[in-house]
Formats: sequence, C-alpha cells, structure tokens
Amino acid sequence: MPEIGIAGTGAAARLFALRLASAGLQAVQIAPQSRASELSAGMRALRTLVLAPRDILETEALLFEGQCLASTLPLLDTIIIAATLHPRFVRALRGRIDAGIGLVDAPWTGTLRAAEEGQISFFLGGESAVIARHEHLFSALARGAVRMGEFGTGMSAKILSDHFAVASGALTRLALDWAEAQGLDEAHMLDIAGKLLMAPEMPGFGCDLGDGAGDDRISDLMRGIEASFDTALAGAHLTPPRRTRQITPGARPRPLH
Repeated sequence: MPEIGIAGTGAAARLFALRLASAGLQAVQIAPQSRASELSAGMRALRTLVLAPRDILETEALLFEGQCLASTLPLLDTIIIAATLHPRFVRALRGRIDAGIGLVDAPWTGTLRAAEEGQISFFLGGESAVIARHEHLFSALARGAVRMGEFGTGMSAKILSDHFAVASGALTRLALDWAEAQGLDEAHMLDIAGKLLMAPEMPGFGCDLGDGAGDDRISDLMRGIEASFDTALAGAHLTPPRRTRQITPGARPRPLH
C-alpha cells in the first residue's frame, strides 16, 4: 500500500514518482483533477503528500479548492511542496492547514535531466524532526538537501540563490565585454574565472562563510576594483563597463553570522 503521493502537473511530478519507485519507496502519482474522496481506499491511506505544482493557482486547487487534499486525506501527516512559489504565499499556508500536519517547503535547483537522474539539490524549510523523518525521500530524489530554517525559509533561500546566479551572470558578461575590448581570449578568461570560483584559497577570491573571516578579502577585492575605476582612462576602451559603477559603490563589507 503506497504511503507517498505525488500530486501536481509540474514537469518534475512524473520524474519524482519514478525516482521514488526505483528507490523501492511505495509512491503513487495522483491523477490530475482527482478529488481525495474519489481516491481508492489504499490511496486514501497516504501519509506523505509531495506537491509538484506549476504555480500558486494549481497549489490552491490541489490543497483547498479542487482536489482538497489538505483536508480529506485522513492519515496525512506531512505535505512537502517541491516547487518554487512566492515565499509569502508559502508561509501563509501554515495558518491554513491543520497544525497536526507537518509542512516542508522544498524548492529545488537543477534541470529536468538532473531531476531524472536524482542530481538536483533541495532547499528545505520546516521542523527538523519532520525533515529528518523524510530523509530517505530526499535522498532518493536529490544528491543534496540542506535545511535553511523554519517553514518558508527554503523558498526564500531558493529565490535568493536565483538572484545570486543572475547577478553573477550579469557581471560575468560585463567582465567578458571588457576583456573582449582589450583583445583577451574569452575561452581563456572563462577558464580562469572557473578556476578562481572553484578555488577559494587563491589570493583575493573566495571567503569562509562560517565565521566572517573572508570580510578582509572581500574588502581588498573591492578596493582593487575601485582602484581600476580610478586609474582607467575615461572614455578609452580600457575603461571598465560604466554600468558596473551602479553596482559596486553600494557594496559594503558586512559581518557574516
């Protein structure tokens, strides 16, 4: 008898069901639009519900307005939201779902191919005991999962991580434009950048996020960037991209907790 149900029409729903089944876990995919009252007796005995919705509207339909899975599965003890949704909406769910049901927000990062191969990573928000109880599930679906804090923090961490990725990509493109203007080989610069990002022990790059020891290195790096702005010839092709000036002046070293 299955204990884990997968609901939602998100692209990962089918992949999650296949991964769990291949790991020997008793999981079943709930057909779209199927109300809990229409499920078989065996499916109504589900204890864990993994949601993989497309968006907030489908989440509402799954939990409250259409399939009503949050209130009509009598043995349900955990709901895991494996999608990226607005953090405010997710946090508000705690007040709308029975307090006896544990909630975990579990947005993930990676491609669908990675999901198929179990190579994604989860950001988890929820009570430690609830997450620990489902460690086998996360292990079957992903190569890594990290608890960020209380319910809702996983979603916030995922969105902030996306911001970091976008910012890094934007600045990398600006740096490559500058390199191209100076006749530097793009492939060579990308190789150097990759090595620097993967080797935090190299001077001037990387920081220890645990104790704030990297703040001095960040300050040194910022001073180096500012110095390059000060010494570059304005208007010459060697001048760093001016758009970067809008970003760096507001950056200040901050203690890491």
